[in-house]
Amino acid sequence: MLHEQREPAKPSAAVGDDVAIDPTAAAMGDSAALWEAVCRVSGDYLAIIDRSGMIRFCNRIDGGWSPEHVVSRSIFDFTMPESTGQLHRVIKEVFATGQRQSLETTVRMPEGGVTYFSVRLGPVLVDGRPAAVLVCCENTLPLKMSEKTLRHERMLLQRLLKIQERERQLVSYEIHDGLAQYLAGAMMHLQACEHATVSEEDTRELREGLRLLRAATDEARRLISGLRPPALDELGIVDAVETLVADARIDVPQVDFTHSLPSQRLPPDLETTIFRIVQESLSNVRRHAHAGSVRVGLDHDPAAGTVRIVVQDDGVGFDPAAVPDERFGIEGIRQRARLLGGEPTITSGAGLGTTISITLPIALKDSPPHSL
Repeated sequence: MLHEQREPAKPSAAVGDDVAIDPTAAAMGDSAALWEAVCRVSGDYLAIIDRSGMIRFCNRIDGGWSPEHVVSRSIFDFTMPESTGQLHRVIKEVFATGQRQSLETTVRMPEGGVTYFSVRLGPVLVDGRPAAVLVCCENTLPLKMSEKTLRHERMLLQRLLKIQERERQLVSYEIHDGLAQYLAGAMMHLQACEHATVSEEDTRELREGLRLLRAATDEARRLISGLRPPALDELGIVDAVETLVADARIDVPQVDFTHSLPSQRLPPDLETTIFRIVQESLSNVRRHAHAGSVRVGLDHDPAAGTVRIVVQDDGVGFDPAAVPDERFGIEGIRQRARLLGGEPTITSGAGLGTTISITLPIALKDSPPHSL
């Protein structure tokens, strides 16, 4: 209801004085002009209905409707059966209590389609009692379509990440069971030849060959660990994170890892997400932070059914809002966390180090058996 707002009383002007007229004050005192402006400017569909639900006024009509289709008809003529009962109860409650109400409803369109509205209802008071109801309707179909598109895109992203993890796993196993085994076999044969009676020149060549084979074996192990360490599938997330921590100690003097995870395995999607988030976080520390120490924590909250990931360093820090577009590490962490219902908190600043904290639910919907 629009209440008339009056300016405070002013002393009367003397006869003959020039009286300045405030146009805004005049407009505020003209309820008809105010109502017309509200109806014209409002982005909502506004309607006035009586106790029977008849539409007595609406501010605009589109979507294939015409005024004769709407005015003087019952508002219940336009709602789908599953919404009509709830709308009827809400309107009755507004008239009975004079309190505002809201609901979501579905509406039939002239061509036979259905759209969705967020509806807010409030009383129009006359002498302090509800005489009519003002109905404000916002079309939420575009929002629902956007949400549907977002859900579809997230589902595709989740599938792509699973395919990527599966490919990483296969390549890791191929290196482990193929290339790494051949390298180990070659080293054994060359080590056996080390004890044979050969010339000094042959010995030097033999030792150089062994050195290169050891380097190739170390590189194969590094590739396996980076792609997907067997420990993640065979032993679980704790052992897998320990491999990441051990690798990080090559570049960071002190890396501490603590956890309070349960003894049983976590859902595979959750373990993979935790591993990738820790992996990317430590990779960022090693490449950019120039840190002297890092703390990695995986904290289990049994009451909430969650796992909290914390990676904290004492490095140079950065501005999270000014990360270059070509760097996808932080965004990758965000997207992986959001797919499982989490949202990262990234705290950093020049010279202040960086803390990445993410809380993820343990009970994942439709979690598959523990395999990729």
